[in-house]
Amino acid sequence: MIKINFFPQNLHDAKVDAILIPCFEDEKTNQYLSLLGSEFIDEYQRLCKSKSFEAKAAKVHVLSSLGKINASSVILVGLGKAKDLYCERLRRSVAVAHKAAKQTKASSYLSLLNQVEIPDVTFTVAEAILLADYSFDNYKSKNGNGKSKIKNVFLWNNDAKAIPEKRKEIKRAEVVARFTNYARNLVNTPPNDLYPEVLAKEARKLKGKGCKVTVFDEKALKRMGCNAILAVGNGSSRKPRLIVVDYHPKGAKKSLAVVGKGITFDSGGLNIKPGSYMETMKCDMSGAAVALSVVSAAKALGVKHRVIAVVASAENMPSAFAYRPDDIIKTYSGKTIEIGNTDAEGRVVLSDALAFTEKNIKPDQIIDLATLTGACVVALGYWTTGLMTTNDEMATMLSQAGERSGDRVWRLPLWEDYKDTMKSDIADVKNISKCRDSGTITAGIFLQHFVKNTPWAHLDIAGTAFLKEAQYYKPKGGTGAGVRLLLEYIDAM
Repeated sequence: MIKINFFPQNLHDAKVDAILIPCFEDEKTNQYLSLLGSEFIDEYQRLCKSKSFEAKAAKVHVLSSLGKINASSVILVGLGKAKDLYCERLRRSVAVAHKAAKQTKASSYLSLLNQVEIPDVTFTVAEAILLADYSFDNYKSKNGNGKSKIKNVFLWNNDAKAIPEKRKEIKRAEVVARFTNYARNLVNTPPNDLYPEVLAKEARKLKGKGCKVTVFDEKALKRMGCNAILAVGNGSSRKPRLIVVDYHPKGAKKSLAVVGKGITFDSGGLNIKPGSYMETMKCDMSGAAVALSVVSAAKALGVKHRVIAVVASAENMPSAFAYRPDDIIKTYSGKTIEIGNTDAEGRVVLSDALAFTEKNIKPDQIIDLATLTGACVVALGYWTTGLMTTNDEMATMLSQAGERSGDRVWRLPLWEDYKDTMKSDIADVKNISKCRDSGTITAGIFLQHFVKNTPWAHLDIAGTAFLKEAQYYKPKGGTGAGVRLLLEYIDAM
């Protein structure tokens, strides 16, 4: 991980490869460039006048220092208009600037982006740097990985008294980024190396003081009546697991269970997916990755609330033993599910996990996360997670946490009008809707059957958990969507 420290001295004395300067569209001059010398101010004004650089948000321009200072480059970082600056705009601009510094082959740089005036600016800048620096190179040979790496970043701060408090912000950013990147790593790991028992081994690493880990294998699941998880996993030689990680600090008065869908590979089962739809289905355990990462981060941060990760993990594969359309499954809750399509398996495993969580853990709140529906991608694209809940307070708090973290959500309804679409003639509920409309909502309606009284929210991360192309500080592939959202949410509980 990059080392982030403070530099409290004269900018001319900074022995770094680049200096990053914040710039606004509506500024007449730049106070930070003036600290470097009049030559830089003159060049900046020339660029602005010619409109070669307009300081629009997340736009950068690299200047050569021409030997005027120790750094070889000065990178101008656009932030848009000063009055319009907010955390997510800064986060994205920091990410673009960090990548620009990498392209100059810099191994270190000094950033003044922490000088802008927004809340928690040090945390925001540090977090964006650490998230933007992520890459998944675990399966590349050493000789094939020739990317330049930034080892040290310095944030300019000439107020020595403020540094100890700001160091705490950096420490928190390091934890949040580390476990967001941990979720990314889990999601990006290929399914031949990551399957239910491997997820269970990852969970067992958390066992320790104040943190209990319980893994239910296929024999235990059968005894318990978790037939929904067993049904989905039955087609694979790699058997399913129900994983519980319970972080329970002394004196905790509030509790949150984070329930994650952990389908380590989804072929679709007997309703097999077309090849192009199957290619990225290692990401179908993203909800599980988030759940494990959130409880890990809560433990590392010493969160005062009880946080429990519950992961329902299976491989959905076709075989002579696979579950079938027309099967009826008696779930842990006692309710029965008619299977209409084996490729709607995520909601099936979650039915057991949600009912188990409510009955045995009895948390104050439950939030589940799942790459559940392609319909969510159609509705909201790749920028926003779908939120469904009948609890207005949870909806408001999750929306606010999303705005603060940049890990945004958008609420969809769970109105009574949709309930008839999930009815079965021969079971309590069917795992697919009678029609193709509102697929994200009807999936939420299905899950609602398995939570009786506990305040609950469902997050569909189908569009945000895995990207075809990078978005600022979010990489191509696994993004860790949901980790930062829930850490913000827990902090506000």
